[in-house]
Amino acid sequence: MAYPTLEQYNEALQSPHLVLQDAELKHGRLKTSGLGLPLALCGGFALTYTVDVSSKRFALRCFHKESRELEQRYRAISARIKQLASPYFLPFDFIPNGIRIQGSMYPIVKMAWAQGRTLAEFLESEHQNAQALQRLRQALAKLAGFLEQNQIAHGDIQPENVMVSVDGGTVQLIDYDGMFVEGFKGATATELGQVNFQHPKRTAKAFNEKLDRFSFLTLDVALHALTISPSLWNVSRSEPSAVVFRRNDFLDPGSSIIFGEVLKLPGVANHAKNLARVVIGEFQSVPTLANFLQDKGVIGGEIIFKQKTIPSTIGYQGAYPVCDATKYAQVLAQVGSRIELIGQIHSIRTGWGANKKPYIFVNFSDWRGQAIKLSIWSDGMKAIGSNLPDKSWVGRWLSITGLVDPPYKGQAKAVSYIHLSITITVLGQIQQLPEQEAQFRLRSLGSPPVANPVLSRNSDILSTMGKDRGISAPPAQSPPPNVAPQKSSNQQLLERMQAQASQATRPTTATPRALTQSAPAPRPMSAPKRSSGTDWIVWLFFIIVGLSLLRSCVK
Repeated sequence: MAYPTLEQYNEALQSPHLVLQDAELKHGRLKTSGLGLPLALCGGFALTYTVDVSSKRFALRCFHKESRELEQRYRAISARIKQLASPYFLPFDFIPNGIRIQGSMYPIVKMAWAQGRTLAEFLESEHQNAQALQRLRQALAKLAGFLEQNQIAHGDIQPENVMVSVDGGTVQLIDYDGMFVEGFKGATATELGQVNFQHPKRTAKAFNEKLDRFSFLTLDVALHALTISPSLWNVSRSEPSAVVFRRNDFLDPGSSIIFGEVLKLPGVANHAKNLARVVIGEFQSVPTLANFLQDKGVIGGEIIFKQKTIPSTIGYQGAYPVCDATKYAQVLAQVGSRIELIGQIHSIRTGWGANKKPYIFVNFSDWRGQAIKLSIWSDGMKAIGSNLPDKSWVGRWLSITGLVDPPYKGQAKAVSYIHLSITITVLGQIQQLPEQEAQFRLRSLGSPPVANPVLSRNSDILSTMGKDRGISAPPAQSPPPNVAPQKSSNQQLLERMQAQASQATRPTTATPRALTQSAPAPRPMSAPKRSSGTDWIVWLFFIIVGLSLLRSCVK
């Protein structure tokens, strides 16, 4: 089934009491951006919203990417997690008819909010704390052993899916979209995980209890290296989407500058060599973490590491689609998805929003007309801390990972503009880059993928989903969601014509109910204007043409 867009979810969730069907969630209050719109985070197949209900906090996951077996898979995952009753997992409810949008019902997941910080946030602040990193290594080793013992796999072990306690001594998993449980034997994976933590030869067919082994290996070697040399964090440009190693290092470990640096470290060099051997071996041959640490089960040829490491000729392999911050249409096509945005700062605007809280906007071009920016609202400013962008940053190159918000249309002093933005919510989303590195990443735009990176791999998976026959799950407890009826070819044609007519005015999001007069922007923003009379004439013209086509088809 096709799911609603980010814009449709944001519009509907401004009135949770009207659209949510869960008796508890419908009385909740959603966390919003400085524009007053529900603030969505991206993870796997779903958008995640924060909902506060009295003293409780929940994660509301709304699906926006098609998965024909979503309900069946979630029932099986839920049943297994409840059976395990483990603190490594959060209890959740999969609600098939959880939200009503435009007359149709769609599934949601209601999950208790995880405690602590994500592994990404933890490492941003603690990567120089050797004791904390050692506790974290031990906690991850215990988690790896637990998953092996129970013959299950998370499927996407990476810093944004692992929650860590304050001292690093305990961990917990979130985002279960790609999990493997016993009932899935014979099925294919729904996703292939974040590429900087995955074996290059992993495929959708390799869907079993071994999915997490490589992720644990690369995290352990990375954390071990950081305990010995904290400066490696900056040398490797580590960030939320990459800890020491990246996919580029795995594609050509012999030429990897980072592998070369880790090999210089006493105590970890042998494990780094073994990790490189595992990389060039087969996915199904990856050993468990326990065996790896004892030099057991490592299968793969010896690698000749160049004494003078030379950068590989392989182009940049990002964890997310790379977009140029000066290309509006390119970023517009990614609304509702997580991207890596690369751009040079054009200007910075600070001020106070309609909610009487401060904001910072980082612009990558002239704010007038169509432009792309970073929105750092008051919550984001608190998360970043003291290293906030200011006017001294103008001219610097940045890499930003985050969800592309819906376009916002406004007007200031007779100047109209349409802005796309990424909302900054956590430390580490913004990374400063040398211009040479920024240009290297931008050159990856339009380049053919190497060894099935995440974009082509996941699209291939989506095209084959629904063909599996190996999933066994508990019987359905409730009727399936209502699915909109199949539209005729003439209806589809008419809708395409209407979409073309409205293309010029498309970048307009629903007016936030929380704002009554204006919203902050690089200049004072007014609420989105209503369509002019000219717009209605264009619409009428295409409707008349469409009706004529329908009559001709009937004849």
